[in-house]
Amino acid sequence: MTSSATPETRPPIRRTQAERRAATRAALVRAAVECLVELGHAGTTTQEVQRRAGVSRGALTHHFATKSDLVLAAMDELYEEFSRSVREAAVDLPEEPAARVRQGIELVWQRFHGPLFVAAMELWTAARTDPELRAALLPHERRLGTQLRRLAVEVFGGEVAGHPSAEALYQVLLTSMRGQAMTFALQPDAPRTGPYLQHWGTIVEAFTPPSSS
Repeated sequence: MTSSATPETRPPIRRTQAERRAATRAALVRAAVECLVELGHAGTTTQEVQRRAGVSRGALTHHFATKSDLVLAAMDELYEEFSRSVREAAVDLPEEPAARVRQGIELVWQRFHGPLFVAAMELWTAARTDPELRAALLPHERRLGTQLRRLAVEVFGGEVAGHPSAEALYQVLLTSMRGQAMTFALQPDAPRTGPYLQHWGTIVEAFTPPSSS
C-alpha cells in the first residue's frame, strides 16, 4: 500500500530561532549592500534597507543599532565575497614567479571594479564629514587593510612574500590601484587596461628573485 501523502500536504520544515535570526541579518546586510551600490551612502537609509529586506523596524534595530553598524556589516560581507573570489582564482595562477606576478596583478585589479570598491568609496567620502562614521570606519579599514595584504601574499606567492620590503610593496601597489580605480568613478565606461598594469608588474617583478636556470 502506498502513502497518499504529497509534498503539498507535508508539514513545512520549521527553522530554529537562531536560523531565523541569521536569515534576517543576512537579508538586512544584502539590502544594505544593494543600497550603497545603487543609491550611495546618503541614499542608504535604515528605512530603505528595512523595506528592501522585508523586515520590521524592531528586527533591524535588534541587529544594527546604528546606520554605521549596518553599512560596516555590508562592507564585511563584500570583503568576504572579494576574498573568496581572489582565493579561488589564485589557485589557478602559474607557479613560475614572473608569470604569476603578471596574472596576479590582473586578478587583483579586475576586482577593484566590483561593488566592494564602489561601497568603500561611498563610505570614505561620507566619513570625511561624519565623525561617527569616521570613528567606526578607521579601525575597520586598518583591519581590512591587514587582511588584504595577507591576501596579496597568496596571490603573488612566497618568492615575493619573502622579500624584506614586501610589506612596503603591497602598500604601494594597493594604494596605487585604489587611486587608479577612483579615476573611473567619472569614466565608468572607460577601458580598464593601460600602461599602469605594465608598471605594476614591473615593480612587483623587481622584488622577485630571478629564476634559476
